[in-house]
Amino acid sequence: MKRRSVLGLGVSLALLQTGCATDPAKLAWEKEFDAFMHDGLARTETPGMSVAVVRGDNTLFARGYGWADIAAGKQADADTVFHLASASTLVTATAAMMLLERGAFQLDDKVAAYLDFPFMHPKFPDVPITFRHLLSHTSGISDAVYEKTAAFAVQGDPRLPLRDFVKGYLSRGGAWYDADLSFAARPGTQWRYSKVGIALLGYLLGRLHPDGFDAWTHERLFEPLGMDSTAWSLASLPRRAVVATPYAHKETDLQALPPIGYPDWPAGLLRSSANDFARFLAIFSNGGRVDGQRYLQEATLQLFFAPQEASLPPADLAARQALAWVLRDVDGTALAAMSGNDPGAASIICVDRASKTAVLAFANVSADKELRTFQKEVVRRLLAHGGSGAPAK
Repeated sequence: MKRRSVLGLGVSLALLQTGCATDPAKLAWEKEFDAFMHDGLARTETPGMSVAVVRGDNTLFARGYGWADIAAGKQADADTVFHLASASTLVTATAAMMLLERGAFQLDDKVAAYLDFPFMHPKFPDVPITFRHLLSHTSGISDAVYEKTAAFAVQGDPRLPLRDFVKGYLSRGGAWYDADLSFAARPGTQWRYSKVGIALLGYLLGRLHPDGFDAWTHERLFEPLGMDSTAWSLASLPRRAVVATPYAHKETDLQALPPIGYPDWPAGLLRSSANDFARFLAIFSNGGRVDGQRYLQEATLQLFFAPQEASLPPADLAARQALAWVLRDVDGTALAAMSGNDPGAASIICVDRASKTAVLAFANVSADKELRTFQKEVVRRLLAHGGSGAPAK
C-alpha cells in the first residue's frame, strides 16, 4: 500500500473514535474539522497528529488523527504520547513561577548565588545573569557549542546527568566550556534562544527540591493534574502508554527515527498526550486554577505574560518575548504561543487569555514549512471553536 494511502486510512479510522458531540452544531463542526484534518495530514504527508482545545478548565475537544506507529498499525488518539520538543519549556517556566510565588527566589536574583559551582559571564563578569534573563532568553548564554557537539544527542533517554551537563558547559574548566562560543551578548541586552539557559533554569529549580526538578514537577504538576502519561524520560512513562514513533520525510517515503534524548531535558524532552497537556494548559485558560486547586495567582500570571524589554530578532517584529511565552497579535487577537521542533517532533501551543481558550497540536514528524502552515491553521480553527459562545466562568 502506498504511503499516502496508509496515511489516509489512518485518518479515516481515527474518525471512528468515541466522544463525538451530540449537539447538532458541535457535530457539524467536528465533521468539518475531521475532514479538514484528513485532507491536511494527507496533503502534508504527516503520519499523525493529536489536538485539543480547552475553555476555562474544561477540555472541549481532544482527538488524534492518523498514525502513532505506521508499521505496528497503531492509530493516534488523544492519549497518544508525543515528544513536545521546545514546548517543554512551558512546564519548566511554570514550575519557576510557582516557586517564585513561594518566595524561593526573585526574578532579578543572581543565579550564581543558587548554584553549587562557579558561574559568570566571562565577557561581562560584572553583569550578573538572573532568573529573568534565563526565562526571557536574554542571558547571553549561547547554544553554539551545544549545537555542534554531536555526542550530546543519543538514542532513548539521556545518560549525562543534568548537573554534569550545565557545569561542564558553563563553568570555567568544564569539558565543553568555551568562553568565546558559549557566551555572547551582555546579559539583558539581546534576545537569543538558549536551550542551555533553560537547562540551567531546570537545574536551579531542582536544587530547591531534595529529589531534583523531575520529582518536583511530578509532585506539584503532573500528579495533581492527573497527567498520567507525561514524563521527562521514556523510562518514566507507564507501560500502557502508546508513544508516537518519530518520522522524517525522506524523498518519497517516511523514515521512522529512533527516539532522541538530550542532556538539556528541561528545555525540550517532555513527552505528553493531548489529553494530559490540555489539563496543564487549563492553568492558563482558567486564571491559574484547575478543578478548584490553584496553581498560580492571577498576579503571577500577569507577570508571566508581561512583555520583556529585549525584543526578538528583526525577522519577527510582530512578536514580543514574555517569560517563556512569545506574544503575538493574530488577526487582532492577542495570543501567547510556544512551539517545538526536533527530529520527528513538531508541536505548537497557543493561549487566548481574553476568551479563556488554550489549544495544542502535536505531530510526530520533523517540521517543514508546509506542516507549520497546516498546524497554524489547525490552531486557528481550534481557537475559533473554543472562543465561541458565552464567556467561560
